[in-house]
Order: sequence, then C-alpha cells, then structure tokens
Amino acid sequence: MAMMLTGRKLRFSQSIAIQVLIPMLVIGLLALSSMLVSLLVTLNTQHDAEAINIAGSMRMQTYRIAVHLQQAVAGEADPKELIDTLAEEHRTFSEKLYQSSIARVAGERSDVSLKRAYQQVVTNWEQHMAPLLLSLSSAEQGRLASASREYLGHVEEHVGDIDRLVLSIQQNTEEKIELLGIYEGLSIFLSFLALVFIVMRTDQNLVRPLQDLVRAAEHTSVGDFSYRTYYEAVNEIGLLCSTFNDMSANLARHYRKLEDMVDEKTAQLQRSNQMLDFLYNTAQRLSEGVGGSHQPFGDILADLKALTGIPCISLCLANEANTDKYDLILPAGEERDCLIRDCKNCFMQPDSDHQTQGESSFAIEDSSDNFGFLYINTGPNLVLEPWQQRLIEAVVEHLAAAMALHYRDGLSRRVMLFEERSIIARELHDSLAQSLSYMKMQVARLVRLFDREAPEEQLREGLEDLQQGLNAAYRHLRELLTTFRLKLDAPSLYQALKATVDEFDRQSEQTEVKLEFHLGHCPLTPNEDIHVLQIIREAITNAFKHAGASCIELRCERGADNHAVFRVLDDGVGIATDPVKEHHYGLSTMRERAELLQGTLDIHPGEAGGTEVVLSFMPEVFS
Repeated sequence: MAMMLTGRKLRFSQSIAIQVLIPMLVIGLLALSSMLVSLLVTLNTQHDAEAINIAGSMRMQTYRIAVHLQQAVAGEADPKELIDTLAEEHRTFSEKLYQSSIARVAGERSDVSLKRAYQQVVTNWEQHMAPLLLSLSSAEQGRLASASREYLGHVEEHVGDIDRLVLSIQQNTEEKIELLGIYEGLSIFLSFLALVFIVMRTDQNLVRPLQDLVRAAEHTSVGDFSYRTYYEAVNEIGLLCSTFNDMSANLARHYRKLEDMVDEKTAQLQRSNQMLDFLYNTAQRLSEGVGGSHQPFGDILADLKALTGIPCISLCLANEANTDKYDLILPAGEERDCLIRDCKNCFMQPDSDHQTQGESSFAIEDSSDNFGFLYINTGPNLVLEPWQQRLIEAVVEHLAAAMALHYRDGLSRRVMLFEERSIIARELHDSLAQSLSYMKMQVARLVRLFDREAPEEQLREGLEDLQQGLNAAYRHLRELLTTFRLKLDAPSLYQALKATVDEFDRQSEQTEVKLEFHLGHCPLTPNEDIHVLQIIREAITNAFKHAGASCIELRCERGADNHAVFRVLDDGVGIATDPVKEHHYGLSTMRERAELLQGTLDIHPGEAGGTEVVLSFMPEVFS
C-alpha cells in the first residue's frame, strides 16, 4: 500500500494503522490459541471424571463381592443365590474394566504411568480376582471357605491398584489443567504487553496529535491561523498535521486577501450607497420643479462634485429646447473661474473635435429634444473611472427626464389652454352668439315694423319675442358661467356625484334623487370626471325642469368590455321624439361632451315611463 500526500511518500510499515493492527493481531492470535488449547484440554479431559467415578464404583464392587463371600461363609446367604450374584458381579466388573471410559482414557492417553496403572489393574483382575470368582461359582461348600479367604487376601491389593489408577487419571488431568493455566497466564501477560504497547503508541501517535489538531481547529474556527501543530512523523497523523499547517498558512494568506477584498467591497458599497442617496436627492430636487430658479441645479452640481472629486463641473441649459442659447450654471457656492469664460465659447457640444484632454461633455436630451449639456474637466492627467462615468450618465438622464417633463408639461398646459378656449368659444358660438343673432334679427324686424307704422299688436308680438330671446340668452349665459366655474372639490368621482345628488335632492321636497354606485375600481382622468359630471348635472336638471318627476335615479355601473355606464332615469312625463328646442342647447352640449369622451349618449323613453339618459364610454385607463 502506497500513500501520497503533500508530495511525501508513506511506506507500508510507517502507517499507524499497521503499527496498531499488528499488536491487535497478536492479541487476537493469543486469544484464539488460548481458546483452542482450552478446547483441546476440554476434549482430552472429557471422560476423566467419568473414569474416576467408574473406578470408584469398581472399588466399591470389589468390597461388595467380599461382603457377599463373608455372608456365604457365615451361612447367612443361600449358595445358589451367591453363585448367581458372583456371576453378575463378574460380568459387571469386566464391562467396567474393558468397555467403559476407563479403557478409553487409558488407551487414548500417552501417559506411561496411567497405562501402567491400568495394566496392573487388568493383570490383577485377570490373574487373581476373575479366576477366583469363576471357581467360587462352581465350588462346593467346603471349598467356598478357602476360596473366600484367598479372594479376601487379594482384595486390598486389587483396591490399591484401582486407587493408583484413579490417582494416575487425576494426575494426568491436573497436568493438563496446569498446562492450560500456564498457557492462559502467558497469553494474558503477552496480551497485556500488547495492550500497553497499543495504548502507548496510540497516545503518542494518535491521541496527543489529535488533541493538538483539535486545538489548532479551535484557533482556526475563531479566525486565528497562526497556530501550528507540533507533531512531525512519517505517518498519517504526521501528514495530516503537516497538511493542516500548510492549510492554515494558505488560509491565512487567503484570509488577508479576503479582508482586503472585503475592505474594497465595503468601500464600493459605501460609495454605492452615497451614489444612491445622491441620485435619490437629485430625483427629489428635480421632482420639486426645474423651472424658474437654478438653485436645485447648483446644489446637484455641488453634491456631484463632492462625490466624484472632479475639479470642474458645470451645466449649460438651453433657455428653450433645441436652441443654442445657454444659461451657465455652476455648483452652489462656486464663482466663475478661469476655466469658464463664456458658455457659448467654452462649452463644446458632445463629441466635439475641439475638446481637449480631460474635457468631456454629456448631452442632456431625450429622443427628440435637446436641453443642453453637462461639462466636466478632470485635468490632463486624470481620467474618469467607470463608476464616475455611470454616475454622471445617471445624473444626465435624470436632468434630461426632468427637463423633458417640464417642457412637455408646458406644452400640455398650452394645449389645454387652447382646448379650453376653443370649448368656451364653441359654447358661446353655439348658444349665446346664436341668441344674440336671433335678437339682432328681431330688432331689425321691429325697426321695419316701426318704419311701416305697423299695428301695435305686431309691435307687441315682436317685443315679446325679443324679450323671450333676451331671457333665454340670459339664462343660457348663467348656465355657461355655472359650467365654466364647475370644479371637482371632492377627492373622488363617487363623492362628487353624491354631492350633486344631495344638492338636487335638497332643492325640492316633491322630487327624490337617489344614487346607486357600482362602478368598482374604474379610475377616470380629471378630464373624464368633469365631462361625466357635467352630462349628469344637465340630465338631472332637465328632469327637474321639464319632466315633473317625483323620483330621479342615477346608476353608475360597469358594462361590457370595461365600459363605464351612467344612467339617469326619471318617472316624469317622458321626452318628445325631437327634443331639441329653439334657444335650448343643453342636449347638443351633452352629445358633444360624450363625443369628447369617445362614447355614446342615448336618450330614450324608459321601460316604466319617464326618460332614460345613458352615457357609455371606455375609460382612458382601459383603452
């Protein structure tokens, strides 16, 4: 096994795992051999206890035979029963001697003394004890006494041989157990030495170095990369400690680089925050208005100069869009210096070939209009940094947007003024001018009647027509004044309509005016609000004056395709087929306003009687 780390080679024998594994293998082998020896001893001594017990029973059987013979000599036992008993005892003893565990123990063991003791018991049994028992089983009464005395004379010797056999078996077993104990003790001693070696090597090469690595990791975790591990060896932990030291050194270098980068990024973020704050203040100042005073521009230039550090910043704004006449604007608190002589001669248009090194111009323009330019001079040895370039471009865009908005707002006000004057002129032409023209014709008619000395009835009729025309013209003039002075004091169309309904509802106790507003979220422009309010006021006024209605209902709702629908219903006398009357221009004005809304105005009889006026148009927000 070869290991490579940080350019260093680690040999197989130098591995901590191998150094720990070898003693562990020794301990394992000792444990296995100890168990194997224990197993062998157990197997070898398996029948020893049984053999000792059987030997004891053989000794007891020898004494029992002697007891039977003594009883027979004393005449206390039946000779025939004695013969059967002795035959059974002979058979039993022979089985124990030749066929039991004693014969297996003596035959399988290599102990000479054990074999000799067993052979002595066998010889004594075969030469002395067994023949006597066989002879006693067929002897007469007289022969029984002498045979019994002869048997009893060999009993002690026979029992002694059996005792020596038991002692030999016991000694053989004890020798094996003693050998097992010695081996176990040696294994324990060797295992203890191996464990001590493992503990010492582990403490020296693993525990202490790991503790040192933990301390190094703790220092590293709190940002201290100066701590170094002490352990040096050609093994895994040594390589790990060396690598950790190299890693700490690299981390220290990277950490210093990151700190420098963080400081740089922090400075950039602070500058970005200052830029955002400056752009916000710039947008706020420009939103307050760019017409009239140049003070907001001076403050913006002063802040821009302080933020960018550019020594010379100036602004040239055109008096009107797309002209060459500029107003020179300097940063607030700065006087005209030597670099700025004349706005027209000093400031060149953007991308001019006459610009010198360090000078730059940024056009303040939108898609179609030019409002001037921003001039900067960084000096011959300085160039604009990217963030300065972006900031200046953003300021120029804000200035261009504000100037364009101011310029278009002026144009829009002019257009609105022209439209309003056109509306007033049309209203005067369609109403008051026609009434005056009619009265002029009546006056001319009266003059001709006076010249012809016409009857008084004709003169009186002409005067009455003239008076009616004058009253109609006066009444229409008041309506026009009311129309031109109408404004939306209420913050929303609903509140304006409710105020109108309440106003008409208070004018008469006989007529009830109700409002049902279900328009929902349908925002209208101020122009749309004015036209809707005028049409509804005119419709309610007509219902009051001409319908004789007891109930007038105004319904506001959403129609198909996001159309706004306004209905004025009354229960009056209804409306004629051709409702246009001479010297009355209310209905025509309502239709003109509906056309301005690009909608439709429908006036027809209601389903339940009366009249229904329906205004429907698409709000500008949905178109």
